[in-house]
Amino acid sequence: MRVLLKILLAGLLLAMAACVSNRPAEPVVSGVVSQEMYQADALVPGGGVNRLAAPQSQAWPDSGARIAPAPEPRLGTRWGETIASSIRFVHLERLWPDRPEGQVTIRYDGRWDAAGPPAGTIQMLPVAYGRVEWAVLDARGRAMPLTPGRGGDLRLHGRNGDLYRLSFSNRGRQTVEIVATVDGLDVLSGQPGTIANRGYVVRPYELLVIEGFRQSEDAVAAFRFSSPGAAYAANTPQGDPRNIGVIGMAVFTLDDPANAVGPADGAQPFPADGARDPRFAPPPTP
Repeated sequence: MRVLLKILLAGLLLAMAACVSNRPAEPVVSGVVSQEMYQADALVPGGGVNRLAAPQSQAWPDSGARIAPAPEPRLGTRWGETIASSIRFVHLERLWPDRPEGQVTIRYDGRWDAAGPPAGTIQMLPVAYGRVEWAVLDARGRAMPLTPGRGGDLRLHGRNGDLYRLSFSNRGRQTVEIVATVDGLDVLSGQPGTIANRGYVVRPYELLVIEGFRQSEDAVAAFRFSSPGAAYAANTPQGDPRNIGVIGMAVFTLDDPANAVGPADGAQPFPADGARDPRFAPPPTP
């Protein structure tokens, strides 16, 4: 049964890789990760409405995408303690600027059934045709259980005051860009989330862990579950408390000349795969 649920969820995620915005993407200014972090520049103006108790939350409030209403969340994410986290900038462009290859929404709250996590939960979430694995980590670095929710979203249960992180592992051979939001706010700029924002960059076979809202090139404010009233989105002009209780991510493929050609030993399990989109015919060779 658990295997069947994983298969059904993977199939659902494949269907979610669709264009949801007609805005042109600007050239990426990105950065590096391993123990460093790659970042892309994110400049989208926007303001928020600072009021409570609205019927639905949106991971991408500026994207125009409509999502199903959800119950009022019992948890938000506050601006936590400062964590050292250095980044640098690089210039890269998206292969398909307005079309994420994977887009996922996680809704979170503080509720657990009396029996604990339900059967069929998953920890590592395959995104972008399985090339990227996404997990929400707890303070000990353990993947937190995710369960299927309404409307194709996933559910996550946390506890007020606990620290969490967003982990992304690039299993593919192409550099990807990760655009992430928490409570409707872009984790880099603190502005309302949109897939037009620039994001973190993860090169092949590397790992990115986003630990909080970015304060500067050298530090982030830790993600910590909180009451909705203490959430960052409820205490900044750019936030909208209606979006509290939702985490979003979108994956884009980048045109990166430095892409690795294979694992460290040079072996390639699928040598015919390249940067070209395999779903369409290649151009003729002159």
